[in-house]
Formats: sequence, structure tokens, C-alpha cells
Amino acid sequence: MILVIKHLNQHWFRLPLRVRGTLIVSIPISCLFVTLSILAWLKFNLIEDEAWVQHTQTVRLETKYLLNALLDAETGMRGYGLTRQNEFLRRYEQATSTIPYSIDTLENLVDDNPDQTLRIQAIRNQVNDVLDIFEHKLTLQENLTRIQGANDILVPVESLYNWLKEGQNDIVATRDAIERFADEEETLLIQRMQHRDRHQQLTFLFLILAATIATLASWSAIHLFYELEQELANRQQHLKETNDRLESVCNQLQRFTANASHELRAPLAVVLSNTQIALMALNQLEDSPETAKERLEKVVKTTKQMSQLIGELLFLARHEGLLAPEKRQPIDISQLLLELAKDWTSHCRDKHLSFNTHIPETKIWVEGDENLLRQAVTNLLSNAVRYTPPGGEIELRLEPKKSALIHVKDTGIGIAEAALPHVFERFYCADLKRSKASGGFGLGLAIVEQIIHIHKGTVGVESQLGEGSSFTIELPLAET
Repeated sequence: MILVIKHLNQHWFRLPLRVRGTLIVSIPISCLFVTLSILAWLKFNLIEDEAWVQHTQTVRLETKYLLNALLDAETGMRGYGLTRQNEFLRRYEQATSTIPYSIDTLENLVDDNPDQTLRIQAIRNQVNDVLDIFEHKLTLQENLTRIQGANDILVPVESLYNWLKEGQNDIVATRDAIERFADEEETLLIQRMQHRDRHQQLTFLFLILAATIATLASWSAIHLFYELEQELANRQQHLKETNDRLESVCNQLQRFTANASHELRAPLAVVLSNTQIALMALNQLEDSPETAKERLEKVVKTTKQMSQLIGELLFLARHEGLLAPEKRQPIDISQLLLELAKDWTSHCRDKHLSFNTHIPETKIWVEGDENLLRQAVTNLLSNAVRYTPPGGEIELRLEPKKSALIHVKDTGIGIAEAALPHVFERFYCADLKRSKASGGFGLGLAIVEQIIHIHKGTVGVESQLGEGSSFTIELPLAET
């Protein structure tokens, strides 16, 4: 038994939470429907038993009425025959008019029972014979009265005795038949009342049993709900602990990345500075080996690229999450873009590129870190210059609408449609050879997206291969 309970318990906890919750709710509902169904069945039986008891009582009472009416008819007939008083005759006539109605009523009441129907028909025949006897006696008395006339002639005792004895056996037999029928109905009434009482007791016992089962079912449902709630709480706590551990691991990884980037920059700076010094020393020698010079130049170039990469990684590690409240300051984005436009005009001229600006002179305020926003726009301009061939055009536009919209558009090589969803991913390069040749690592646009994200803004791109690209930064305006 214990093994069966353990097996059921294990199977129960393997069920999904939704299934267990449904089963728990179904326990009291099932008990309610079963209880109502059984109560309805018991109530129907009680009603049926009560109806049979009432029916039997009606038959029994109607039988008593018939027997009393027959006795009244006999008494009235004898009283009238002996006294010649009309009071007895009225009693007799009233009884004889009641008897057929009583027999008809009894026959209707027992029409569903063939045996009782036959008994009533036999009683009807016997009663009719008795009534015929009564009518015959009254007729004799009336004839005797007409013969005697008005004289008071005494009736002989022998004649009176014979008149009283006439049909007495039939009358007694009829009364006995009616009494036996009444006794049988009395016995049947007792049986049906006992049957009704047993159903009432059964109903009472079932109510006690139903109350007990309902109590146990309610306790079981509450207990199972408590276990389910406890399990959900444990799962939630476990999930919270897991999230905390993951967050801790992420923080450790972030700190490790930041620390590693910081620690790597120092030795790279030393390598870079010493290599540059060695390269300068070789340049001062008239017969410096060309091979050593090329190698040192390559070391310098590689070291600069590594330093740039580590710097970008350090930036990404340091600026995860939203911008700290103390870093959020009001910034005139128009003034910031005008300053950038002055710096990039000459740079584009050196690259034989046309640089156009559309920046309103009115102040447009946003909140954030000025240096970070400057770097985001600079990265977009740097990409535009890097991938636009000589003779191309670069445009910097600011549109003050519900938010500040910054557009950086170029007529460069463009971006393939398949690469557009990935351009802001870290280390993603649509054209790896071209990116390596231009000195990029695929982190510039990721840095732009991260800067705009921490300023609660968005950045998007539209581009067609061979026709150029258009990047749009959207920043919320500062509350005034």
C-alpha cells in the first residue's frame, strides 16, 4: 500500500502544473455534482415512496368509507323496517347513493394493480347483491304496509325474525370481503411506510457521508493547492537565485573584460612606444636595413590596431546598461553637430569628398553625455568617409520634430540587403576584406547603437548596394 501511494505521489508530481491545477479544481466540483445527483435520486425515491403511502392511505380510507356506507345502509334498512320511520329511510337512501361512488373511486385508485382490480370487481358484485337484498326487504315491508292499511296490526314475531335473517350470510360475507381488503391495504400501508422510513434514514446517512467526503475533498484540495503554491514559490525562488548567479557571472565577466582590456592596453602602449623609438633610431642610420624597418612599421601598425580594438572593447564593457543620472546633462545638439561639421569639412576635402550640412541654428536640447553623443556621430561620419570613394558626397542633417533626428547619409558602396539586420552586431563585417583593409573591426556601429541605447534613443539604417547608406539617430528631446 505504501509503495502504491509513493508511486502515485511520484506520478502526481510529474504532471504539468496546469494539469495538476485542473485536477485540484475538479475535486470539489466532482464531489458537488456526485452529491447533487445522489441527493436528487434519493429525493425522487422519497417523493415516490410518499406518493405510494398517500395512495395506500387513500385506498384504505375509501375502503372504510365503503364499509361504513354498507353498514349505514343495513342499519337504515332495518330501522325503517322495524319502525316505519322516514329518518331511517333517508339514511338508507344516502348510504346506497354513496356506495357506487366509493366502489368507482376504489376501482380507479387500484387500476394499476390487476389483482386488486379483480378484488374490487368481486366486492362490487357482492355489494350489488346485498343492495338487491335490501331493496327486496324494503319492497316486502312496503307491501306489508299496504296490506295492513292504517290499522295497527302487530307483525308476527316469526315473520319479523325471518325478515331479519333473510340474506344475512351474504351481508356478512360482503362485509368480511371489504374488511379483508382493508386489512390488506393496512398491511401494504405499513410496508410502504417502512420502505419510506428506510429511504429517509438512507438519505440522512448519505448526507452525513457527503458532508464527511466534502470536508475531506476540501481539505485535500486546499492541501494540494498549498503544495502547488509552495512548489511555484520554490521554482520562483530557484529562478531568482539562478538569475542572481547569472547576473553575478555576467558582472564578473564584464569586470574581467574591462580589467583585461585595461591591463592589455598598458603593455601594448609600452610596445608601441619602444617600437616607435627603435624605428626612429633606424631612420637616423644611413645604412639601416630595410627589412628591419618594414617589420618595425608592421609592429607599430598592428599594435595601433590592437590598441584601438582594446579601447573599443573597454568602451563597450564600461557603458553597459543605462546612463547614470549624474551623466545626464542638457546638451544643445545643434551646437554639437555644428562643431563636428567644422572638423569634418576639411577632412572630407582631403579625401576629395563633398560634405553638406543642414543644421538649424536654433537650440535643440537633449539630455545625455556630450562626449558619448559626439563619439556616436563621429563613428557614423568615419564609416561614411571610409566607404565612400573619392568624388562622393556626405551629408549631415538635423531635423527637430517630436524628437531630434540626426541623419548621416553617403553615396558610398552601400550595404547588401541581407547584411542590414546585422550591421549593429559586434564584430560583424559585411565585407571582411574591405573592413580589414580599412582598419575596422566591426565594433564602430555596435558602439553607436550602445551609446544611443543608453540615451533611450534608437538608430536605424537604410541602404542599397552601390548607391550609398543613410543612418538615422533618434533622441528624445529634453523636458523644458
